[in-house]
Amino acid sequence: MHKRLLRRVWAGVLGGVLLAVSQTAPAAAAPERLPVPARAGAPAWAGAQHGTLDSRVLEIHSTADGMSAPSTAAPGPTTFRTTTTQDFTGWVGLARPHEGVPWEELRAAIGKVISTDPEAIISGSGELEEAGTLLGGTVVYPDLPASFTQILRPGTYFLFDYHHVNSPEPRVQRLVVSGAFSGRVPSASATLTATMDGGEPRFTVSGTVRAGRPILFRNHMPARQLAEAVVFPLEEGVTEEDLVAWFDQFGDHGRFPDDPGPLGNGPGALPLSPGHSQVVELPLEPGPHVVINWFKDAEDGVMFLKKGQYEIFEVR
Repeated sequence: MHKRLLRRVWAGVLGGVLLAVSQTAPAAAAPERLPVPARAGAPAWAGAQHGTLDSRVLEIHSTADGMSAPSTAAPGPTTFRTTTTQDFTGWVGLARPHEGVPWEELRAAIGKVISTDPEAIISGSGELEEAGTLLGGTVVYPDLPASFTQILRPGTYFLFDYHHVNSPEPRVQRLVVSGAFSGRVPSASATLTATMDGGEPRFTVSGTVRAGRPILFRNHMPARQLAEAVVFPLEEGVTEEDLVAWFDQFGDHGRFPDDPGPLGNGPGALPLSPGHSQVVELPLEPGPHVVINWFKDAEDGVMFLKKGQYEIFEVR
């Protein structure tokens, strides 16, 4: 496989390529309070009543051999800074299982929703809703680190590498949250929202996306519909028509075309369950970009990209 295509295929891992390459044959918890952009003269976390300290920073580092991640944290807004030294590893997501749900059950549901099998996608979407909540994460490369901020509450979470979900030895770290609440969410310059517009999946961008500034990413999709936001810089001369022509070559359920297409590496925000959000800081440079949701519809297993869930925007 062409190296450039391989790197881009892995950028769409959550659209199903990971499972195609490596597949081996309760009451919902109350949601975290959603981060919002800071307003002048207002706390960065709306409704915060427990202090205004800067958000804590926890380091997650991946290599060819493993992942190092924290096992404990205090409640409140917490920034996870993710780095990797190895291509195609270190895309670490955060999940909170529902009470009594073990990692293997949550893992099995995630494995289904990232597959290219429409029946598995549909059944896995319902199983994931019953098993736990996805709370984001970041897409990183050796030269493109990133961070995400999430509001933690007491209880158990899992930090895990999406590249190894279906591996015989998945990379996962149990994170236990306890203690006193503190912290605040970083101020975001823009809000990126995955939503439905007239029944069609879309992205909306409000505010100004600025290089070096955090972005608030929200999933306002209906029940069971997961959303991620992987952002690709557009090379000079690449038009929306070029992108659409390439998108049209994709299989309905996530198969990538042989055509390497016009995109390179893309950092981004890993999936959120509907009704949740995260603040992400991505290594974006000024210029035009396109954001893509590689996930599939929980109702029919068809790629949201094939239904038009992408958006071209400018980074200032």
